[in-house]
Amino acid sequence: MSKELEFDARMTAPGIAIGAAFIFRPYSFEPEQITQTGRSSEAETDLLEQARLKVLHQIRFALKRNNVSHGEQFGPIFESQMAFLEDAVLLEEIKKEIGDTGCSAAVAVNKILSNKSDHFLNLDNPFFRERAFDIIDLRQKWIMALLGQGIDYQLNYPAIIVAENLSPSDTVNFNRNLLLGILTDQGGYTSHSAIFARGLNIPSMVNDTDLSRLIKNKDTLILDGVRQKVILHPTPATLEKYQSMQKDYAPAVIVPDDAWPTATQTRDGERIQLKLNIEFAHEAGQVKELAADGVGLFRTEALLFERENIPDEHCQFSIYKKTIRNLKGAPCTIRTFDLGGDKLLKGATEYNEPNPFLGWRAIRFSLDNPAIFKTQVRALLRASTHGPLNILIPLINNLDEIFHVKELINEVRQELRLNTIGTAERVPLGIMIETPAAAVTAAALMPHVDFVSIGSNDLTMYTLAVDRTNNRIGRLYNPYEPALLKMFELIIAAARETDTPLSVCGEFAADPKAIPLLLGMGMREFSVAPAHFYIVKKIIHSVNLEACRALYRDVSQIFHARDIENHCERFLEERRLQLNPSTQGA
Repeated sequence: MSKELEFDARMTAPGIAIGAAFIFRPYSFEPEQITQTGRSSEAETDLLEQARLKVLHQIRFALKRNNVSHGEQFGPIFESQMAFLEDAVLLEEIKKEIGDTGCSAAVAVNKILSNKSDHFLNLDNPFFRERAFDIIDLRQKWIMALLGQGIDYQLNYPAIIVAENLSPSDTVNFNRNLLLGILTDQGGYTSHSAIFARGLNIPSMVNDTDLSRLIKNKDTLILDGVRQKVILHPTPATLEKYQSMQKDYAPAVIVPDDAWPTATQTRDGERIQLKLNIEFAHEAGQVKELAADGVGLFRTEALLFERENIPDEHCQFSIYKKTIRNLKGAPCTIRTFDLGGDKLLKGATEYNEPNPFLGWRAIRFSLDNPAIFKTQVRALLRASTHGPLNILIPLINNLDEIFHVKELINEVRQELRLNTIGTAERVPLGIMIETPAAAVTAAALMPHVDFVSIGSNDLTMYTLAVDRTNNRIGRLYNPYEPALLKMFELIIAAARETDTPLSVCGEFAADPKAIPLLLGMGMREFSVAPAHFYIVKKIIHSVNLEACRALYRDVSQIFHARDIENHCERFLEERRLQLNPSTQGA
């Protein structure tokens, strides 16, 4: 019997997956296969074109399959790859390589596309490094087509896909009914496989330790998105433990309609607002399905994945209008573009910064590009006539930024009025508190906005000075650090003092252990991913506020993050039986 092994990993789509591994290695050929040629350059050029058309057909098929299965959300990914295949300049470059050197079409494709992917791989920013995999995927598919080889996507058992990396067409070609989870060696939150996984509510993780070379087909595997661990060869006891945990994290869509009261509330009747984080317009439909209180965060930068340019006003307006209408009267908070850091836009922000997370990002980028910002605001204000809309500004640091934002929004309102274009009479404006500077001055910022959201991911990173995407120091990223809890205290006190609506989003807001603590600190609104909704609601229903306040008082006297986390975990474990809907009110 194999020994149980545990590995660190990064969660890119939430949840817990348990199942057999399916090792996916789509490209397999030897170097001599692409160098052998007895054909003329003209014959190789003809083969190049035949293979190009074959790959183009494959990607078009994947796009159609995507549109049937997943709607419009991933279309730009496939369209971007098709544009590459139809790029006349690229084709001429490959043909020239064949003509000048007499090499095979496969060698030319390999050389030219490798040069292009290497350019992106050498950039410091993870967003662009992940875009390199699009080119690598295209290169490999083109070579496979030149060699007359196909790719096997047939799953014949429920499985966790384990791969070095997954391209968009790879991901969409697997049978959704048999896909339990995704584990890749490479990638990140903005990688294609992660975007697909979040859209499908499938757990996804990145390990960065080449586990695809260690794991074998049908090895039993656990993806633990809560503890950010991968467990290989789990013991029967570990399996039993995770099977129990998995029930608590079951997708909300399978919960019976009468499992919980419509309103989210604590055992002692305190009403809690529980909203959804979304990335695509169609996800707004889940608000009604889950009886959520609305959309607490619509991340609009997801609209930019794989686009060469910012979507124009009409395109953005159509998406925002569709989202708001899908909510059927529930409120929608839409965040303006949070570009920068690990989310850059090709062309607009494509250059290396020494430290992109401390650089030209979020509202800083928007204020330096008023035309882009005003285009988005125009689209948002026009969409506001179709239902309740709030506008959220990321990474606000000081009052000057708030005043500048308001000035630009007022300019857009005047422009729309001059053109007799209607908007809602009032569109609330909010800010995300994500830096220590904003946290310690929160009481001064709040009187100038309508609501505030705590971005727990970035606030943790900036408070602790830890880049959680850096594998060498990722272990130091811990939202239970006393310093971060002090930041929460400052923000919550300021909201109470100024009577400002306050919510929390990010991974900490959906961490089961953190929810009672946050309730005890005074949080009354949470915004979480759809995959987290059920477990968060169950925990809220299982606790009363006085016990949560006592928990908060207890941990306020503890000064080690691990001890605080353990204390919160014990609090939850003591109330484990109350997480079952049948015990509601017990």
